[in-house]
Amino acid sequence: MAAPPPAAPPDNPTGPTSPAAGRRSLSHRWLLVLPFGWQVGLVPVVNDVDIAPLHVPFPMLWQLLGIVVTSIVIAVVFRLDRRAGVDREEAEFLASTGPDGPAGPAGATGPGATR
Repeated sequence: MAAPPPAAPPDNPTGPTSPAAGRRSLSHRWLLVLPFGWQVGLVPVVNDVDIAPLHVPFPMLWQLLGIVVTSIVIAVVFRLDRRAGVDREEAEFLASTGPDGPAGPAGATGPGATR
């Protein structure tokens, strides 16, 4: 039996292919480069520091502070993504694919699939 033809996409003015979605700026995601620069780019500079605050070698302290900086940057990017409407776009995508995903129940092959 042939599968029914796919339904026409809903008329959604804020969908991912709409002109409004093209105007949304996601340039704030470049902030995610900062932790990489912190951890990798500055290693030659940090490795030569001889001070040991609280008897902890400075490169180790630098790495520990990098964890805090990375957490802050990810939180900022998350909030800016929410402000840009990315969570709405994700919810619309999940609602359009349904609970069984894009393949539907016929194409299910996961651990809960029945044959």
